[in-house]
Amino acid sequence: MAERKIILILSGEICSGKTTLAINLLNKYHFNVLKTKEGISHYIKSDKKHKETELSREFLQNYGETLDKKTNGKWLLKYFQEIYGVDFSIKNYFLVDSARILKQIEHFRSAYSYLVYHIHLIAKPDSLTERYHRRNENKILGIDVSKKIYSIIKSNETEKKVIDLAKDADLVIDTDRCSTEDVLIRVASFLKLLPNIDNQSVDVLIGGQFGSEGKGQVAAHIAPEYDCLIRVGGPNAGHSVYELPNNHIFHLIPSGSFRNQTAKLLIGAGAVLSLEKIVEEISNFSLEDSNRLVIDENATIIKQKDIKYEQKIKEHIGSTGQGVGSATANNILARLMGNDKHKAKHYQKELGHYLGSVTGELEKCYSLNSKILLEGTQGTALSLYHGIYPHVTSRDTTVSGCLSEAGISPKRVRKIIMVIRTYPIRVGGTSGKFISNEITWKEIATRSGKKLKDLINNEKTSTTKRDRRVAEFSWELFRKACEINSPTDIALTFTDYISNDNEKARRYDQLTAETRQLIEEIERCSGIKVSLIGTCFDYRAIIDRRNWR
Repeated sequence: MAERKIILILSGEICSGKTTLAINLLNKYHFNVLKTKEGISHYIKSDKKHKETELSREFLQNYGETLDKKTNGKWLLKYFQEIYGVDFSIKNYFLVDSARILKQIEHFRSAYSYLVYHIHLIAKPDSLTERYHRRNENKILGIDVSKKIYSIIKSNETEKKVIDLAKDADLVIDTDRCSTEDVLIRVASFLKLLPNIDNQSVDVLIGGQFGSEGKGQVAAHIAPEYDCLIRVGGPNAGHSVYELPNNHIFHLIPSGSFRNQTAKLLIGAGAVLSLEKIVEEISNFSLEDSNRLVIDENATIIKQKDIKYEQKIKEHIGSTGQGVGSATANNILARLMGNDKHKAKHYQKELGHYLGSVTGELEKCYSLNSKILLEGTQGTALSLYHGIYPHVTSRDTTVSGCLSEAGISPKRVRKIIMVIRTYPIRVGGTSGKFISNEITWKEIATRSGKKLKDLINNEKTSTTKRDRRVAEFSWELFRKACEINSPTDIALTFTDYISNDNEKARRYDQLTAETRQLIEEIERCSGIKVSLIGTCFDYRAIIDRRNWR
């Protein structure tokens, strides 16, 4: 569908906020700004009787009045058409800053009818005067000279009548009562530029067990379908993706970053970052000179003291000792002292141009109807609130928690993909109990036909390289995860642990009968389709049964 065209004409007394609004509309919505002052200068330069040195504001005012009288105000429309063409077919959004008489606006309405919108800005006389004297050029001149110039400008007959243009305006905004951002939002709302609040353009990928469900491989498989990839969580979770010649492990940036090298990459405000790891990943994936990555300035930074603290006590709950829990706790406590030194915005030296507003970036995506993939980390059963306490992580790992950390409304969600393993795992040692019966890797090897040595080598944590424990599939845990997350799709991974024969399966009918039986039972238990099936760790490792993109 072709994008609609807008011609916005601003009016208002000097210093009412027109230029600020024009700049904001240019920066945020890419309006093509035509300044009346430049139009007057254009006609002066073509008039051989005048020199450029004469272009003071007072002179421009007087010459503008001359043009208005000679053309009945039509010169502004003529200048617009000289710059953009009569049909301005290449561009869509235009702004005229600003109209000074009603006839100028009427000529635009006659030429372009319903495409023309007129917005008038007002402010109290004292505010206008104060704003004028605050301007940089007036500070240089000094207050006395500034007052004299302002008096001359305000005595101009056309300037005196500008306030009357409010009667014709489609929208009048009192800039005394609004911040510059409020003015922008009100104008964007009036012009219907704001993205629809119930635009469902976000798909969420989360784990349904104790983490290490294979989310990275699933994320990489579907990543090429999205315009934006966003990640939350911290460096205590590593997502592995099969690549040649070396596999990729993503701790902080989205796992589909390499498979989709044009997508916008975002790290949400709820993320907890290791400076060392984020800088390393930026380098590893060649993002140094790219504008792809935006890290929210309110993300939390792990300090060395956080790592030292967790290294001392990590054995109590099987922590990875990355400092994430300590940094998260400090994020809560630091606010009591009014301290925000742990926030990413204070690390300009290390993070530089990557810092920004993720909510602002998301709003851009919504307005463009971009498809967004939110990648959660860890698993539902490790949730600080819904896991088996105290052997949990320091955040809420459910869909709701991930959306909160990213700054995304639940109403934006289209699909929720919950990833589960055929056999859930936990880190070895003191990481906590399973809900189902714990078994050995030897038992998995016997059932699947896989080599025990390969299983043990493969089942080491991505972050700390610790051995994992394994248990039977827990239907109780699965059902609880479904209740908490309400998935629309289920991704079942590690089907080669049921039978090594599944490694060669490229279609659903090539899976073993036992595997298809498990899938059918999962679908009966949840009422949700198993639409993605992981068969091994390889490029062609996922059987894709989705009927959506």
